[in-house]
Amino acid sequence: MDRRSVIRGMATAGAGAAAGALVMGGTPAYAAGAGDDPYSVDVISKGADPTGATASDDAFRAAAAEVLASFQPDPISGAIPKKVLVIPPGTYLLTQPDSLLPNVNGEGGGGIVDGLSITGYGKRLSRIVYAPTANDTTLWTNYQRYKNIRISGLTFTSNNPTSSFNYAYSSATYGVQDTWYTDVEWRGSWKRGIGLDGPATTSNLNSEMGWDHCQVGGSYSDAFLVIGMTPAASQQDQFLNYWFRDCKVEYQSGVFVKNNRGGSMNFTGGSYILTDTASNGTFFQLSSDAATRADSTMRLYAQGIRFELRGLGHKVIDSRWYKGSISFVSCDDTANSFKSWAPNAVTHVYAFNANGDRGPTVRYTDCALMGSHQVATGSAATTAGKLIYDGCRFIDMAAATGASGFLRWTGATAPRYEISDCLGGAVYVADVKNPA
Repeated sequence: MDRRSVIRGMATAGAGAAAGALVMGGTPAYAAGAGDDPYSVDVISKGADPTGATASDDAFRAAAAEVLASFQPDPISGAIPKKVLVIPPGTYLLTQPDSLLPNVNGEGGGGIVDGLSITGYGKRLSRIVYAPTANDTTLWTNYQRYKNIRISGLTFTSNNPTSSFNYAYSSATYGVQDTWYTDVEWRGSWKRGIGLDGPATTSNLNSEMGWDHCQVGGSYSDAFLVIGMTPAASQQDQFLNYWFRDCKVEYQSGVFVKNNRGGSMNFTGGSYILTDTASNGTFFQLSSDAATRADSTMRLYAQGIRFELRGLGHKVIDSRWYKGSISFVSCDDTANSFKSWAPNAVTHVYAFNANGDRGPTVRYTDCALMGSHQVATGSAATTAGKLIYDGCRFIDMAAATGASGFLRWTGATAPRYEISDCLGGAVYVADVKNPA
């Protein structure tokens, strides 16, 4: 970009663009200009209103169209645009679905767009308010078209609680894998954040998605992330590899991640808080909607996370998996363990009777845990699955198991479990295991 483009950009975008000359991570942002930059298109150059007083749907669509038309020669895979969609500092009102990117079926003639970047100047600096008048709409739909997507430096707010942020539909040939959100924030009231879907027979590419230093706020009547919108489609077990790194998941109510199919999920670092004490909420909901699951997909790993539960209706996990592995390493959910209601809180729930008398291998290592954990069991002995607690602290309970202990079960038989080197309050509890 030449010097004249920079000057024109600063004049058009004003002081906000100059102040935001660097986006997160120190990466130079292309200044908002008159639309003649060979490597970027900013929405203001297309007539977007950064005050939010008027709707900017047409301007966003025009900017996206220019980006998608800027193909590089000799594409590696599909069409590769060379321009970046830039959203300068300001508040932009969108009132129509699919205004962020056009909803075009890649298989129906749109083709695959391989490599797409949308960048703002940082969350709270570049803000998009989605306020559709119609219900049950989606801000942007990825229908077998966009892959290798990078979205960064933006805040998205919903003013309609029936709205969803993204619907991603993939197939084996037209996939939408590899989407990465960096320094992105969600606020307001949503039905769903991101829903992953695909056909019953050949869907396998809603995969390799990541969230890095993002913030999930607001509320969700369904969930922020739904993996497997159609649980009856066994091919959706091929939705794989999801990473949340050092995120602030601090929302009012609802489910953070609902796993119906697929998986292999990693959550490392960050602060996870359910903020509305009067509402129900669960961070990880692992459903039993699908009676058959692939072995490699039923995996959840959480490390170094501080969970804060603020009411009796809040849970870290509610799992109905019948196999697989669930691990919590160096996690802490005891922030409100001093509250009078804390000993009555059931914070982690597992159903070992949802699909036979079996469950996943659940392991807690060096964790501080509030309230009690509950396992639903049946009348027969557990044939698979086990709960393991190693070097943990049960901050509200003096006993490891039993009616008034930390680990409890609701059926006639006890699950398999092993508790070693753990503290009940401030005193070590005796090591126990079943079978002995």
